[in-house]
Amino acid sequence: MPLTLQTCFHRLRKFSMLPLWLGLGAGAIATLPVWGAERIQFFYGPFEATITLEELEAIATDGATADTDGLLTAQLSEDQLTSLQGFLNTDFDIDVVMMSRLSYSDVGTELLQRLGQIIQTESGANGAQAMRAALVLAAADETGLTVLNVMRQFPLETIQLNLPLVQKVIAENQTTFQRQIEVVNRLQQQAQSQAEKGAELISTSASDPRQTGDYPWRMETVTFINPERPAPSVADLYLPDRQSATPVIVISHGVASNRQTFAYLAKHLVSHGYAVAVLDHADTNTEKIERFLTGLEGPPDPQLLLNRPRDISALLDALEQQAAARSELQRLTFESVGVLGHSLGGYTVLAAAGAQLQRQQLAEVCGDTVAEQPLLNLSMLLQCRFLELPAAAAWDVKDDRIQAVMAINPLTSHIFGADGMGKLTVPTLLVAATDDYFVPALPEQIEPFELIAAKDKYLVIIENGTHFTPLDLGEQVLAIPDFLIGPEPALAQSALQAITLVFFERHLSELTDYSAFLNQAYLNQLTSAPFQFSIVQQSPDSTHEPY
Repeated sequence: MPLTLQTCFHRLRKFSMLPLWLGLGAGAIATLPVWGAERIQFFYGPFEATITLEELEAIATDGATADTDGLLTAQLSEDQLTSLQGFLNTDFDIDVVMMSRLSYSDVGTELLQRLGQIIQTESGANGAQAMRAALVLAAADETGLTVLNVMRQFPLETIQLNLPLVQKVIAENQTTFQRQIEVVNRLQQQAQSQAEKGAELISTSASDPRQTGDYPWRMETVTFINPERPAPSVADLYLPDRQSATPVIVISHGVASNRQTFAYLAKHLVSHGYAVAVLDHADTNTEKIERFLTGLEGPPDPQLLLNRPRDISALLDALEQQAAARSELQRLTFESVGVLGHSLGGYTVLAAAGAQLQRQQLAEVCGDTVAEQPLLNLSMLLQCRFLELPAAAAWDVKDDRIQAVMAINPLTSHIFGADGMGKLTVPTLLVAATDDYFVPALPEQIEPFELIAAKDKYLVIIENGTHFTPLDLGEQVLAIPDFLIGPEPALAQSALQAITLVFFERHLSELTDYSAFLNQAYLNQLTSAPFQFSIVQQSPDSTHEPY
């Protein structure tokens, strides 16, 4: 599939929002003069081309294409010009305080430095500082944070684009994108080849995992102590009215999320007889990120990357201790615990389940190679923060009570790598979304899936799914645009309820009948436009073509 300019604008529109959800450092508001760029220059060796801001404004206003050099009119179709017009006018609705703190954050600063290799000053210097000024001033301006207004606020007369690097980034992005398409297509074909056999198994099953279970339940909030944190932590505990042994599942949310994000999954699981504890990670929850973005608190500390999996262990310890004094908790079983997480929560549960952190590999990767790829796999900006922790830090966060793990859109590629993922031996299910622009599917879920040592491992691919598809967003810190959320997330969430239940019924409760549902035939029943669900299973000793 060739990469059209229209596709480039579409992706750039999405990429332009990504730093706003990745900022994890300190910030302050800058008072800066306003000059405004007058032109954009493109250099490629001895060749030079220029387009004025006035010409771009004409396109943004009415689609006019009166650029004197024909730079756009000669290269873009009518549809592509329309796409460019929309890109220039998109208002990202970020206020000046939030934009300032994000742009001055550790991750935001790193990203700006890398983007500054492309968007340069007229002398050819890195444009990071000028971009920061333009972003803050645009957010403060009544026109709002649009791409065109950022150009207007650029504190130099000329924006110089490093065209060779632009072409390199686009080419590498296209190569990765094309490869993902090819791999996903192959995996989908592999999954469909198993559908007929699976249909026979499903026909003999007595229940449908999509349906709500029969157990009444109640919810309470429990408090526990993680010795690594300065204050007590909390979790919502969903308890079924069940008199027999009750398995426990712990859920971990991502950055700027909270205990309500996966309440829909907790309610489905508890109705089927599971005790479900939904963690609140105090250093990355909605309240923390909101206070950081509004200037009331400092940024999250990199120590959170170790504290998060330790929250799981501390919660289980607390519940075990409380069970000695509370009869309603005595039926909970802690010898075999399930865990589920999303995004950074996906990393959290994988680390707690046995995937090992790899400092040396990170040190090798988090250097010039990443710096030369400013728009590729932005999750690496977060993964590289591990290197801010002391080398002598205790990185072993495995909890042997965990016997099944499900990770949705997790970041894994270099923070665990081949050696780290190879330590994962408990039944594992990874969920990948093809349109995840934050934690891309191919490097972060599909390729790492191959490395897992577990005998029972599954990869579920959600075609047309995004990073936000699995989330019940509710009230969020940031106003996430619809084009990032994607279409009809409730439809995918209904399917995820069934997939989650099936996985834990089979590998936590050891109900072998549920093997029938871990098959493409069942996922075909769950598929509803615009989504397509695919599942593949791979044993460590199987022979296959590498991804």
